[in-house]
Amino acid sequence: MTPEFRLEPLEIEDAEALAAFEMASSDWFEREVPPRPAGYFDPETLRGFLRELLEGPEAGRDRFYLVRSPGGEIMGRVNLTGLTETPEGLCAEVGYRIGPDHAGRGLAKAALAAAIALARDAGIARLEAKVATRNAASIRVLEANGFTPTGRDLPPAELRGVPLQLLHYARAI
Repeated sequence: MTPEFRLEPLEIEDAEALAAFEMASSDWFEREVPPRPAGYFDPETLRGFLRELLEGPEAGRDRFYLVRSPGGEIMGRVNLTGLTETPEGLCAEVGYRIGPDHAGRGLAKAALAAAIALARDAGIARLEAKVATRNAASIRVLEANGFTPTGRDLPPAELRGVPLQLLHYARAI
């Protein structure tokens, strides 16, 4: 059964809780994605980074959300980034991560569905995503939410010195 949750816009005041979430979950996340910069684990450094993201010159171009339990615990994140105007309308890249204590129960699928609804409400017409070829769980989440592979070639990322092949997915909303 999918745990109850809500998506809340990320705020600068979330720095301490977010740093703790990222630190507690870093080993889990780094199995599939490159590590966060060290500053993500220090609340003061993260606060400055969030201030730049949320109030700096590029503010408003990206949307950052926390996936929270009814009690306020951070369960994960969903981001809509790189908002650009295309001939088809506004487009953004979606990324998400769910902490290990909440994985495997449908939360990523449900949180992504909620983010798609927020994107639609914001006038975004298309979402794109990158996923490692070996990340079957994330591929299932994307496909369950109507994303399909585009066949677009992406340069590999790197995970612990090993090339990480990526797939490109997209969906209209």
